[in-house]
Amino acid sequence: MGRRVLVLEDDESLRLVISKALSRAGFEVRSTASPDTALDRMASREADALVADVLLGRENFLDRIEELARLRPDAPVVVMSAQTTAATAIGAVKSGAFEYLPKPFDLNELVSILNRALEDKGQPPARSETYPDLIGRSAAMQDAFRTIGRLAARRDPVLVTGPEGSGRAAAGRFIHRDSGATGPLVEAGPERLDAERFTLFEAAAEGTLLLRRAESWSDRSRRIVQEVLETGFAPRVRLVATADANALGSLSRSLLERLAIGLIEMPPVRVRGEDRGLLFRHFLEEAGQGAFTLSEDGSRFVNSQVWEGEVAQLRRIARRIAAQCPKGLVGAEEVRSALDTGRGSDPKQALMDAAARFFAAQEASGSDDIAAQASLTLEAGLIAAALEASGGVRQEAAGRLGMNRNTFARKLDALLEAGKLRLNGNSR
Repeated sequence: MGRRVLVLEDDESLRLVISKALSRAGFEVRSTASPDTALDRMASREADALVADVLLGRENFLDRIEELARLRPDAPVVVMSAQTTAATAIGAVKSGAFEYLPKPFDLNELVSILNRALEDKGQPPARSETYPDLIGRSAAMQDAFRTIGRLAARRDPVLVTGPEGSGRAAAGRFIHRDSGATGPLVEAGPERLDAERFTLFEAAAEGTLLLRRAESWSDRSRRIVQEVLETGFAPRVRLVATADANALGSLSRSLLERLAIGLIEMPPVRVRGEDRGLLFRHFLEEAGQGAFTLSEDGSRFVNSQVWEGEVAQLRRIARRIAAQCPKGLVGAEEVRSALDTGRGSDPKQALMDAAARFFAAQEASGSDDIAAQASLTLEAGLIAAALEASGGVRQEAAGRLGMNRNTFARKLDALLEAGKLRLNGNSR
């Protein structure tokens, strides 16, 4: 197989770093900062694959992949970008790029992708579109973006899972937008599905029917959906359903198998790292029409929170700030205040109130070690919250609690042994 790679990158230092890494990995490398030069060299068959940045000055290289495909349909393209919205990630897959890498990336991963690309020889590109809302630099969201891009152009049923508020319906809307469907997008929750039944499918003819919260569908609605999928009516309607992954056991295996021909897993915000700050900044600027900016300490605070309401809660708090606060820079105190307002009370006072209730309950049960039990319970809650906020990374969780790693590990082991704490499987 050919080992010649052309690197298209307008940042000179990054272009040099990538070129050296690929050379060390055994590739024959050439590089340029010019999209026109890159296309000319690819047309002249001076390279077998192209590694290209997306934004090159004022030009978006995704707009030229179709041109490259006509010149070199055999040449795989790997695109890279520092952009954090789904526009780039999903658009790259839709455009026909072999793979998309968000910056910063591991150079070893690029080498591995190029090895696969040159073995598989890529795929023909298709038209790209934009995606205004889905945002994420984390690996979990990049995986979701790629899956959305691959499924959008198909007609198969799709099941989107994830916690309530994680962006499941938004993913379904983007699939419709990018599907090329000539019909409308029709959305329905369990109540509307139960009431309107087959008329919903008729209303969505040649378009997409987005059915939310599959775990809450009635038995009658489940039978109707399964019948539609089995009788072949579905090709006229693209069916996209959303569900809480933890509640999928309420659906029959036969229905799940038919719904989840395409499966998208929207990750909870707790595993999305700094995406929380990126999302909050986007929602703040959106709600305030550009009049608000999130400060660095504000972003750090947002990233430190658990956000039990998922992406939907991030949006609500951002809107609250935009509605109530003076325009300008938004810091940690403003975010904390808006978050506490939503909680309805001062967290310190809420903790004291909970302690009083705990004391009363323990005393009523005749416990003689109330302080020790309260301490263990509080410690378990703090460690669980810190692990949640850190995506299960123990070292990060220890730092957030102000503990060294050994102390944290010792306390965690003791709580696990005492049965005061259970891990969700993501801890590491």
